[in-house]
Amino acid sequence: MERYLWDTRADGYRETPGAPPGAQAWPLSQAVAATIAVMRMPGVDTDARTFAIHGFHDLAPLRDGPVYRASAGSAVYYDDNEWIAQDLLDWNDAHPDRSAVAAASAIFAAIVKAWDGDSATPCAGGVYWTAARGVADRNTGSTGNGALVGLRLYALTGHPAYLYWARRMLDWMNACMLAPNGLYWDHVGADGTIDRTEWSYNQGSPIAAYLLLYESTGDPGALAHAEQLADGTLRAFAGRWLAEPPQFAAVFFRHVLELAAVDGRSDYVAAAQAYADSAWSTLRDPATGLFDPKGGTTLLAQSAFAQLYAHLAVTDSGAGGPRSPQPAGG
Repeated sequence: MERYLWDTRADGYRETPGAPPGAQAWPLSQAVAATIAVMRMPGVDTDARTFAIHGFHDLAPLRDGPVYRASAGSAVYYDDNEWIAQDLLDWNDAHPDRSAVAAASAIFAAIVKAWDGDSATPCAGGVYWTAARGVADRNTGSTGNGALVGLRLYALTGHPAYLYWARRMLDWMNACMLAPNGLYWDHVGADGTIDRTEWSYNQGSPIAAYLLLYESTGDPGALAHAEQLADGTLRAFAGRWLAEPPQFAAVFFRHVLELAAVDGRSDYVAAAQAYADSAWSTLRDPATGLFDPKGGTTLLAQSAFAQLYAHLAVTDSGAGGPRSPQPAGG
């Protein structure tokens, strides 16, 4: 990833090999997530830490107050900001940093402001996908990841408002986005029309949120919900994982590995390993190390696979799951 997608002279990422430097917020956030995941592997040198810092530096021009625009001059997308908030909290897990927690908290405050508070809206509630004009979708991605960020902040601070909002977000998803098969649909529009597409990452983030809800409150129902969602997703996607965008699959399997670290389900680890092995043998160019999935060789896809293998390496090492909340430090 660094060899082919990092421009040393421009000190920034490019989105595809050979393209000019400059990447949007979502690919940048996932590149940062990948470098932090690699940084946390046992025995890794300081290069990954350096590239994580570079990635945060690359995001800085997109910042607009507490939030980040998708690209220079474009709109704010709340799911982009939730990925960045998770990067900040991952960084704090690895290197306790009060400023990172404060920045994630400021993003979460903006997410709460993006909650649909109009009771006249069909299926009122949910976090809007974007601040862009003319788009009033409320998404599982923006709402489920919002709940996850809130619960991670609650685990760090104990402030009850984070728990309140996280539960409210999860309750809305269960009321409006839960399909009969137990998976979550994608989004609902302003007119109440539901996009019933089921993506793997829209299952992964709620799994992580319910796992954290269990760890924070001791509610066994939350753990059961996480397991039911993991089991249902593995059934629904059986035989078609390689057709799923890897940036979606990586989110799901990252959080399934976290779940396995708590409930001891070795079949979750085996499923993640099977996907990783299949992708390695069918999608990777052994000459370059680059992956070429259906969407092409991109920073987003390469970051996804780097995260997946790093999280599996940590799981295999017995070093603990990829998320270990720590109190904010100095």
